Amino acid sequence: MSGRLCWVELPSHVRGFVDSLAGPVRSVARSGGPHGSSFVATVTTPTGRVFVKVAEEAGAPLAARAQTSEIAASAVTGVLSPQLLRHGTVDGWRVLVFEHVEGRPLRFRLDSPDFVQVVGAIDRIGRIQPGRSAGLPTLVGRLREHLPPDRASALCGNRLLHTDLISGHMLIRPDGRLSVVDWGRVAIGPRWAEIAFVGANLLRANHDLHEVRRWMWRFPEWRRTPHAARRTLAEAMIGRHGGRAVWWTDLVDTPIAR
Repeated sequence: MSGRLCWVELPSHVRGFVDSLAGPVRSVARSGGPHGSSFVATVTTPTGRVFVKVAEEAGAPLAARAQTSEIAASAVTGVLSPQLLRHGTVDGWRVLVFEHVEGRPLRFRLDSPDFVQVVGAIDRIGRIQPGRSAGLPTLVGRLREHLPPDRASALCGNRLLHTDLISGHMLIRPDGRLSVVDWGRVAIGPRWAEIAFVGANLLRANHDLHEVRRWMWRFPEWRRTPHAARRTLAEAMIGRHGGRAVWWTDLVDTPIAR
């Protein structure tokens, strides 16, 4: 399941549970964004609109696990992300109800005026130090099976990482403020890793490799990071993708002046 269930396709007791958390549902506008949950939509209730995610723990275990991360992240992100209003589970179905955010997807291009917001998001996210009690996964834990034990320390850190900053996960509100959504891949790790994940997403958006590497090199924390540590992340990500995405090794190299 990949966020493609309609409202009427949800079991009736799950719909009733959504009503109990969000308020009686008057109308539903399904989201077309990149979501992994069983059901994702903007829901209108008598008191206004909210954003609802539903995941079946048995049918969509990865989505349910991501929702666990989103719940934990909501306690530390503050105004950077929409507020998690309520959440709960009924018969193996997990429901999250978020504040609804009006806004447009950020234009995820290096030459876009919007892109200064990406740099700002990296900075703001990287300043957050959640602490172990926050219950967030670590980057090392997420990639452990692809990390040689003697190199895992290269990816240790105490900073918040979104790891999936793309156009659809960054909304610019009418007043110009940025809201970062979909924290299902959140992790705790070194601040420089966020820059690598943004660079990878720029490549997936068909940006030129050399331009992306030069952009990444602008960040002091990226320049200060030993190449061996950057290479460790690259090799772990290649392993996580089953040996594909070999471009990660080129991404983390020092840019060539030209």
